[in-house]
Amino acid sequence: MAIRVAFIRYNYDPYGGAERFTDSVMRGLAERGIEVHIFARKWAGASSFRVIPHLIGGPEWPSLLRHATFAHLVCRAVGKERFDLIHSNERTLCQDVYRAGDGVHAQWLQLRYNHSSRLKKLSIRLNPFHHYLCRLERLLFEDPRLKAVIVNSHMVRNEILSRFRIHQDSIHVIYNGVDLKRFHPRHRENIGEHFRKLNGVTESTSVILLVGSGFERKGVEPLMRAVAASRGDSLLWIVGKGRKDRYEKTAGELGIRELTRFFGPREDVVPFFSAADIFALPTVYDPFPTAVLEAMASGLPVITTAQCGAAEIIKEGNNGFVVESPTDVDGIARGLARLFSHEVREFMSKEARRCAEGFPMERTLTEIEGLYRRLLSLPQDAFP
Repeated sequence: MAIRVAFIRYNYDPYGGAERFTDSVMRGLAERGIEVHIFARKWAGASSFRVIPHLIGGPEWPSLLRHATFAHLVCRAVGKERFDLIHSNERTLCQDVYRAGDGVHAQWLQLRYNHSSRLKKLSIRLNPFHHYLCRLERLLFEDPRLKAVIVNSHMVRNEILSRFRIHQDSIHVIYNGVDLKRFHPRHRENIGEHFRKLNGVTESTSVILLVGSGFERKGVEPLMRAVAASRGDSLLWIVGKGRKDRYEKTAGELGIRELTRFFGPREDVVPFFSAADIFALPTVYDPFPTAVLEAMASGLPVITTAQCGAAEIIKEGNNGFVVESPTDVDGIARGLARLFSHEVREFMSKEARRCAEGFPMERTLTEIEGLYRRLLSLPQDAFP
């Protein structure tokens, strides 16, 4: 009899790295013979492969009611069936396994607070949604029924251990995986060159790419300031969801409006990675964005911050650069200037790809399977 696993994720959005990752994991586990169910408010990807969808109703607004209602209704729905394991990627209180792919909300709030204006700080402190989520987060991590927590970086593991009463053996670091065929440097010669020509980019111009939604958190403004300070022959491409009006105004004030382009959310990001030369993500907080691995697999050196879990795989000056925080605009600009050199970039591109090859999606799936097997006390050959 097949192992039955229920996944919980609020929504499927083909533009979101976390959702794409969950989709890939479920697809891979289903192909390996596990009976996979997804409980979600909306999951358009489930119908295309062997995953059984269960749609959960509820209000879309406001955020507190939306989240609280979903957490209640999804646990009630999951409880009506029998599953060997309940694997949640959302903060709920009915899972056996919780994947903290969004990191620690309390940590994100602290970092956001540190980078905010006085008015924004007051808004953060008074927002009832943040109080609710921090309370739920504590209940989740300290729930004695929780069997395991999956994190995608040691950074998040350390944050959990420092904030909550949970045994260290319950937390398992399983890094994100990447499709090494879909994201590959060889695509630059066909997909990339065509896409550059389509967008009027000359061979000598360096394309700096940021892929991510939520422009404040991803560090769009400090990146624009660094691009302006670096004074190189470059273009800045930004792919993802976010309100661009404020940032277009900032780009104009910095004198780089003509060098900056917002492409919006895109389901297929391969052309962007194939056409770019540098990937920059000076994020305020990110547990381990899949986009970093996709960039490195495509042969792009990476510039990010110490508050990004992916900094753990960056070797300074070898496959990328890590600055202490997004406020270090000069540090970001120095990294860009180094990478404007074709010789430097060529070397670091090869090292970036070499690093990414250590994180195939198959490795991630095998490690998740192994954790399931240990939790269920199953033998090595329990999975097909």
